[in-house]
Amino acid sequence: MVLIVLSVLIGIVGYSAAPASAAPPSQPDLRGYLAVIPDAFVMNDEAYFQTPDGLLCSIQPDRGVAGCDGRLPGTMNGVNEIVLTEDANARGLRETASSRFVKSTGDAAPVLREGQKIVFGDFECAVAPGPFTACTKGQPVTQWMVVSPNGTGIGPATDGLPPGFPDPNEFVLGDETYVVGQGAKNLFPLFTVDGGLTCSIIVYSGGEIGCDGPLPGVTSGQNEVFMQLPGTSGIRRADSPKFSTPAYPGPIKQLPVGYRVNGIGSTCMAIPGGVACLGTIAGALHGFQVSPAGVSTIGG
Repeated sequence: MVLIVLSVLIGIVGYSAAPASAAPPSQPDLRGYLAVIPDAFVMNDEAYFQTPDGLLCSIQPDRGVAGCDGRLPGTMNGVNEIVLTEDANARGLRETASSRFVKSTGDAAPVLREGQKIVFGDFECAVAPGPFTACTKGQPVTQWMVVSPNGTGIGPATDGLPPGFPDPNEFVLGDETYVVGQGAKNLFPLFTVDGGLTCSIIVYSGGEIGCDGPLPGVTSGQNEVFMQLPGTSGIRRADSPKFSTPAYPGPIKQLPVGYRVNGIGSTCMAIPGGVACLGTIAGALHGFQVSPAGVSTIGG
């Protein structure tokens, strides 16, 4: 295998991809809302409420999570949950059959009316006409979510990304597993994406993420893009492709455009015509993007 420096081979390529949703929403200002007495909303140290437009929401301080289940305006069909948490692998938009914010026992959750907010733990959630639902975490606020026809999503943007690089917050996490076959220590997702690439996230306490297949703009035979955690990132020629051969037999599924799949401390996002992957180790961000415009890397 021969490693070729990307800047020599294909030049500097700008980051461009269509995200799953609009840009991250601005931080909502919840100071003008009327705070309700939370007692009627609380069950087992968690607060549950409905919104006038039918969302089922919860604040779960002991888990460090808040969010809502239901049809989310301004998102793709099938997206039915938004999660606000510091856990980068868990936060954002979801398509799931396992609703985590629905009150499971007793009477239905009370309705939080327009103009009201509930303050519970270090979270605040408010409802306004629009319909509009927003939650913030922390004082001062460090994270937030907004559900609105004008844009549904999580803020702020993921730290450290180059301008225009796809943000995992804007991609949908589904229930689908992309681990191929069954066997001992079979932990690593392997999948195809738009543009003919086959990719795998092979990360435990460290490892490698990469894709095999056609690399746009590459004319010298390189057919594999990779990042090592820890280590370098780049492209190379692979006579025995590392990322497209499953350890156990089974069908390889395609990751739909606008969706993401997670590994340990890492994620890959399906973009039109390609993929963008990120991984973090020892606080350092690494990544690569393959799009019709070319190949680019972060870190390494």
